Amino acid sequence: MQPHPPESPPGQYGRIEEQLSAFTRRTQRVRLHTEQGSRPLERAQYSILGRLHDLGPLRSGVLAGELHLDPSTVSRHVAVLTEEGLVVREQDPADRRACRLRLTEAGHRSLTVTRMARQAIVRDVLTSWSDSDRDEFATLLEKFNQGLERLADESGAARGTRPPGWSAAEGPTHFHPESPQLP
Repeated sequence: MQPHPPESPPGQYGRIEEQLSAFTRRTQRVRLHTEQGSRPLERAQYSILGRLHDLGPLRSGVLAGELHLDPSTVSRHVAVLTEEGLVVREQDPADRRACRLRLTEAGHRSLTVTRMARQAIVRDVLTSWSDSDRDEFATLLEKFNQGLERLADESGAARGTRPPGWSAAEGPTHFHPESPQLP
């Protein structure tokens, strides 16, 4: 039996994939520090509150579509957020038989606290970078996320299907320049 030849150095795509994997592992290890008495939101909760903040009250199905998540996944998270008083269900004025989800004041506060903690992490990591490096990184990261969004849409993510290896819980994250979101 012949030994396997040593692996060649990874190409551009290999390097990028390795760095994305390292990014994911490391961000999962980082603990968010928030004000006393509050806890940081889980990733899915943060995304739900963020979309409700950005778009206003939404029906659960519309929210699931916005997040590219299965409606049952959104429903489970919304149940917890409702129980914690961060989201309320209200009658939809356009169709009184339906309800919308709306962020409460406590939900706004929780989102703000978590957003500030996440931004502090980003600031700590990027503080030694030049303004132009931070701008370039933000631009490239936005472009990368737009490509992921396009791939997910083309692969049927909006219809509830995912490309191979694509988990609903790990779907694309929307990065906003004012509110960086770490996975």
